[in-house]
Amino acid sequence: MEFTTKAYIELLELLRHNGYYFCLYRESETVKKSVIIRHDVDFSLEKALEMARLEHDLAVKSTYFILLSTNFYNIFSKESFEKLKQIQSLGHEIGLHFDEKRYDIQTIEDMQKSVQMEAEILGNLLNTEVKVVSMHRPSKLVLENNIQFHQIINSYSSRYFKSMKYVSDSRMKWRENPIETIESGKYEKLHILTHPFWYSTEIETMEVKLKEFLKQSISERYDFMYDNFTALDQVIDWKEITG
Repeated sequence: MEFTTKAYIELLELLRHNGYYFCLYRESETVKKSVIIRHDVDFSLEKALEMARLEHDLAVKSTYFILLSTNFYNIFSKESFEKLKQIQSLGHEIGLHFDEKRYDIQTIEDMQKSVQMEAEILGNLLNTEVKVVSMHRPSKLVLENNIQFHQIINSYSSRYFKSMKYVSDSRMKWRENPIETIESGKYEKLHILTHPFWYSTEIETMEVKLKEFLKQSISERYDFMYDNFTALDQVIDWKEITG
């Protein structure tokens, strides 16, 4: 499967054609033939919003997992907050993307406390209840234990990670062919993870996508500084930075 918006649209249409109902996590338990579409937002809220709009146009709802402890975006900035609220307004759910490496977690109890804390922070910001968490680069502790959180669904719990058919595009590589999985007719419940960052209008290599993101980051950082530093262009010209 290509990592293009066209291919992603075709994937969603294939799911619908094969009778799958697009569900949020709690809904999937009561729908016989269902698919959970999950998005881990590791790098770019802008790419997440693009995908959220695309899905909305196709009457698809999904769950977007957002990091609190990342250097790539700041959920408390005005721009990021507005993007998150737009994703919500399109009918999607916001979940917590939890980075274990941010904390000194030794036990399941340590993880439960940290997840609960971050979920409350995200929920208070967006004025909503955070009902589901996914792990960023899950550890053995997560993968080898059916960890439960108070009133928060763990997307890596046995119900969603083992009982459902799980497919992922991590590192821009599908571990299994999602099209063959859908068309096989073997699975009544699917759990599909994508990363919006990888999808673009044209076919691009991983290297191209990453380089473009780095170049764009330089331009964005200049714009942010321009808004907060008087007469920045008199000190550093925009063309010097962007080439």
